[in-house]
Amino acid sequence: MRRITRADVTGQSTANASTEWQEFGRTLRAWRERRELSLRDLAERVRWHFSLIGKWEQGKNRPPVEAITALDAALDAGGELMKRALRAAMVDADQLRKSTVEVKTSSWDEGEDMERRRLIRDAAVVAVGGAVAPALAALTDAWQASEPRIAGASVSGVMIDDWEDAAAAHAKTARTEPPAVVLTALAADFAEMAPHLARKQPDAVRRDLTHAAARHAALIAGKWTDMGNRRQARRWWRTTRALIDESGDRLLASWLRSREALHRRSDPAEDLTEVLKLSQEARRLAGQQPTAPLVAALTAEAKTLAAMGSHMDAVGTLREAEKMFDRLPALTGAFHSLGERGLWFDRSLIYTLAGDVKNAAQSQDAAEGLYPVSDQTLPRIRLHRAALHARTDPEQAAQEAFKIVDDLSIERWMTRYAMDAKLVLGALPEQARALPAARELRALTASRSV
Repeated sequence: MRRITRADVTGQSTANASTEWQEFGRTLRAWRERRELSLRDLAERVRWHFSLIGKWEQGKNRPPVEAITALDAALDAGGELMKRALRAAMVDADQLRKSTVEVKTSSWDEGEDMERRRLIRDAAVVAVGGAVAPALAALTDAWQASEPRIAGASVSGVMIDDWEDAAAAHAKTARTEPPAVVLTALAADFAEMAPHLARKQPDAVRRDLTHAAARHAALIAGKWTDMGNRRQARRWWRTTRALIDESGDRLLASWLRSREALHRRSDPAEDLTEVLKLSQEARRLAGQQPTAPLVAALTAEAKTLAAMGSHMDAVGTLREAEKMFDRLPALTGAFHSLGERGLWFDRSLIYTLAGDVKNAAQSQDAAEGLYPVSDQTLPRIRLHRAALHARTDPEQAAQEAFKIVDDLSIERWMTRYAMDAKLVLGALPEQARALPAARELRALTASRSV
């Protein structure tokens, strides 16, 4: 089998330029022409040679991250070039991962294993990189090499613990950072795990490894959903289910299925009946004892029922979740993110959909006081409030919703915001949907969702 070389990943050869990098090039050229700049004009602004920029526009070469950052800033592209580059880098990483998995484990020697891990990570580093990336990669390799492996395994216990800790850190960051930033960091960690997942491991090691990998895969799938890439999202949700089921942790399997239902419900192309089934499966996996996964499954089911128009069933399931929440022990580990503020958000959404003004307003007041300013949930709660008043003051509600959406930067945009904006539009009386503010909100939401 042909040995994978560094040129396969870095893309210096022009023979195999990916479609995604060609799309990046077309986007770069479109932004340059929109700003009425020649290649030389742009080169002077970003301090990269114009011939290189021309090759990037043609998709022949793949620019380093510092060049992408400079181009995005110089063209005032609002993060679009970074987003395109991230997509291309993720495709590179996924293609190389597939090539790695196809290699028979018995044919690997330690040197080839190290090289493949480095190559996989390099594909993700395209979107992280900078001048410090090689040093960070070398430090990671050195640290992993210094840890004694578990007998019969290619990993150490410390490495697996580190990946578990990283999953918790990524989950926290995901609440405040743009999806592309979080996805980039996740890519680097999953690329480190991928070769070990492809190798035979002792049963106990395999369970722990797939447990950590499942948590990363779920976050990756969620960020792809947030960015509106349905194909990648579905691929990674399937990976998440396969990994967590292999680990044998039923409670985490329930938790991650609830997370999947939460994200997929925001996709307008999803069949809500299938999302409901997923929520019910999460509930079955959680069992009957009061646990965070059971509360999460109940609220996921309640929100899906509310979105389907089954408001009485939704409120009944929500109340069941509230009773279970009151019986919970202290939350630790992967489930620590479930808290009172999340339940207030769930109440806000469900009661807004049900048209219960009193309970919805109370929930929104409580939730807004609990979330930090930087949390991505706050704009969603404010959109719920606008939807709540859409029937009594449609013009003001539409104007407020437009302002909320317009204030969100492109790089922070998520499909969930589009769902909440459509909630406002759907609550407007028929005659109010032609109002200028409503038309502007509809157009802005559509442009952000492309």
